[in-house]
Amino acid sequence: MDEYQIVKRALSLGAEYCDIRVEDTIETNVSRRNKELSRAVLGSEKGFGIRVLFKGVWGFFSSNSFSVTDLKKALDKAIDIAKAASTTSREKVELAETKVIRDEIIWKPKNNPLDVSIEEKNKMLIELEKETYGFNEIKSVDQNYVDEKTTLHFVNSEGTDVSYELTRVFLQVNLIARREGNMNSMRFRIGGTCGYEIFDKNNPIEIALEKSKKTIEMLDARLPPSGRFTVVADPELTGVFTHEAVGHACEADLVVSGESILKDRIGEKIAKDAVSIVDDPTIKNAFGSIPYDDEGVKARCKTLIKDGVLTEYILNRETAKKLGLDYSNGGARAQSFAYRPLVRMSNTMILPGDHSFEELIEDIKLGVFAKGTKGGQVDVVKGNFQFNTQEAYMIENGEITKLLKNFSLSGEILDTLKNIDALGKEMQIGDPGFCGKGQLVPVGDGGPFTRIKNVIVGGM
Repeated sequence: MDEYQIVKRALSLGAEYCDIRVEDTIETNVSRRNKELSRAVLGSEKGFGIRVLFKGVWGFFSSNSFSVTDLKKALDKAIDIAKAASTTSREKVELAETKVIRDEIIWKPKNNPLDVSIEEKNKMLIELEKETYGFNEIKSVDQNYVDEKTTLHFVNSEGTDVSYELTRVFLQVNLIARREGNMNSMRFRIGGTCGYEIFDKNNPIEIALEKSKKTIEMLDARLPPSGRFTVVADPELTGVFTHEAVGHACEADLVVSGESILKDRIGEKIAKDAVSIVDDPTIKNAFGSIPYDDEGVKARCKTLIKDGVLTEYILNRETAKKLGLDYSNGGARAQSFAYRPLVRMSNTMILPGDHSFEELIEDIKLGVFAKGTKGGQVDVVKGNFQFNTQEAYMIENGEITKLLKNFSLSGEILDTLKNIDALGKEMQIGDPGFCGKGQLVPVGDGGPFTRIKNVIVGGM
C-alpha cells in the first residue's frame, strides 16, 4: 500500500481530507565534554505521520512500521482519534485552498558530511579543545556536532505530491572561563542547510580562539549601568529580538487564539518607517530554509512588517481560513514525521538600512553596544521582553570604550519597534538555532546593526 492508496482510503472512510508525510533521516552526532568523547553515533530513522480531517476535527497518528497492515492501522487510529475528539470539539476546522503541486527538489551539498568519517569529525573537535585549553583560564569546553540528511515525501488527498532532500550541519561550542572566583561563559554556533563546506568559511578553531580570548577578557569587565540608554545591537542580538519578540507574535495560531499583542493589527503602523521584517525560508544555506512546508505549500518569503506597517502573519492552511484569507503562506512545520505541523518561523530578520556602524554610534554621548545573547524571556501576550547578552561595551561620545559583563536589556515590544531609529547597511545571519514550541525546528535569524533609543538596561 503506497501513499496514494492511504489518502484514497481515508476519503472512502469518510474523511474530508488526508495527508501523509514519509520522512527518512540519517544523522551523525559527535559530542565531547571536557576532553572526553561522550557521544559518537551514526543512525537513521524512517517513519510516517498520517493526518486526517474528519467531521471538521484533526486526527493524527505516526509510526515506523511500513507493512500494509500497520499502514491501515495507523490510518484507522488517526480517524478514531478524530472521531473521539469530534464529540467534544466546538469548532470545526476548515482549510484554505492551496495549489496542487507535483515537484521533486534536491538541495545537494558541495561536501556531503556523510562522506566525512566520524573519526575526522571527532578530530576537528579534539583540535579545537587543544587550542582552547591552551588558555589557563578556560576550564570547560563542551561541544556538540550534528549533521543530518533528510528526505521527505508529502502526499495529500487533493493531489499534491512533493518530495525534497536536504542536508543540515550544526556545531555548538560552550566555553567557561574562571579566575580567582570569577566565572564567565560564552557560546558560539556554526550551522546551515548545507554540507561540511560550511567550515571552509567558518573555521571552528579560529572562532574558538577568538571566543576564548573574549571569555577570559570578560572576567575583568565592569558591571553595566542601570537606566535608559540608546543601545546598538549587533546582528545576532537584532535577530534574536526579531525572532522572539516579533516572529512569535506573528505566528497565526497565537494570533487567532488571542495570545499575541499583534492580533487585529494588520495594516497598522507599529514601527518606524525604517523597519521591515521578513520570515524567509528561501535564503540559500540558511539554517531554517525549506523548499516546501509540511502541508505541501511552496515556501516563500513572508513580509511581516513593511516600512513600519504590519502586513502579514505566518500562516498554515487552518489559520489562514480562520482569518478569512484565501491562501497559506507556507508556515506549517513539524519537528519530524512523529509530530503534527504547527505554525512556525523559518529565517526571521530585519532588513538593512543605510547607515555605517560608525554613523550609528557617532552621535551617542552615552550608550551601549550589545553583542550576542545568553537567553532571556519574552511574553508576546503582554508584549514585553528581557534579553541577556554575551558581551557589551559602553559607547561614550561616539566611541566604543569599556567592556561590560552581565548586561541585560528589556522593554515593551511595540515601544521598542517604534524606538528603532537607524539600521546598518549590511545584513548578517546570526547563529543557527532550534526554536521550541512543544517541538524543535531549525531556524535562522539576523539583521543589521540596529540602533534603539530609550532601552531599559542593567545587570543580570
